[in-house]
Amino acid sequence: MSESKLIVVAGATGGQGGSVISALLKHAGEYSLRGITRNASSERAKALAAQGVQIAVADLNDEVSVECAFQDAFAIFAVTDFFEPFAKTGGEATAAMEIDYAQGINMVKAASKIPTLQHYIWSTLPNSTVLSQGKVTVPHFDAKARVDDFIRQDKEFLAKTTFAMFGMYAENMLYPIFMPFYMNANKYVQVFPCDPKLSVPSLGDHRTNVGIFTRAILKNPPVGGTYIQCSVEDFDLESYLATWGRASGRAPTPGSTMILQVSFEQYCELYPGGWGEEIGSQMVLFDLLRKNGAPPVKIMSAQELMSEEEKKELVRTEDAMKALDWNVIL
Repeated sequence: MSESKLIVVAGATGGQGGSVISALLKHAGEYSLRGITRNASSERAKALAAQGVQIAVADLNDEVSVECAFQDAFAIFAVTDFFEPFAKTGGEATAAMEIDYAQGINMVKAASKIPTLQHYIWSTLPNSTVLSQGKVTVPHFDAKARVDDFIRQDKEFLAKTTFAMFGMYAENMLYPIFMPFYMNANKYVQVFPCDPKLSVPSLGDHRTNVGIFTRAILKNPPVGGTYIQCSVEDFDLESYLATWGRASGRAPTPGSTMILQVSFEQYCELYPGGWGEEIGSQMVLFDLLRKNGAPPVKIMSAQELMSEEEKKELVRTEDAMKALDWNVIL
């Protein structure tokens, strides 16, 4: 029997990293797993260790500790969390971008020193400044896209890299900036600075689907440098909210949900502390690309790498929403 391949997963106790570990644990004979965390004593880390996952303590701000955690890896799943430093800095987007970018670069530099490495899967996002021709900058997009640029400078490392882009989480609806609110006339409303017909890619249940998509990428690796869109379906914003209405039971009838379009400036006033600018710029970018057309960027759908049976494992958006607790919403 051949030796299992070591997969090292950054953010092992978080949503994306935890999903990857969960999916690969089902194939324990093929893969061995090492999860990176800052706190091996956390309940999540101890739960992973109990399932046979090696736990490596490392700080993404420290390249040396990351290199130690990456030792002997066949493949690495790399992810950073922009919103942790964004929240800690009180919505200072530039500071959060620099932290997010530095962490991404530390992982690339560390991974490039691992002689056993065959596959680097980097959880990234589009370059908003390039796509909009300088009209819009989405900080949490461009921090990661700058790491892409760094990777592309090293042709040998690029040949090992898959750029994975994950769609919108169903769970996002639980966050205040996305949370629908009740109005008179029995309607639940969301406010956005964009056309209500704007289409967005949905990942559904990210805690399940990120891992399923990553497993497919590992099993059928695309040509190095390929961008992979990982989503289960596309919705316009109106349909997405209506799906939430049915799934949550809060607004199940036609016409009981509505998207209210406001200006970007109004949106930022509604959601202060940098959050309006951060999320609003994302919606403005998508709206701009919808109207003007996006520059040609070759992107493969992750579902092209999957069998029909594997696709059936994905948790679609409405089912993901049904499984969540909506009692926080009035």
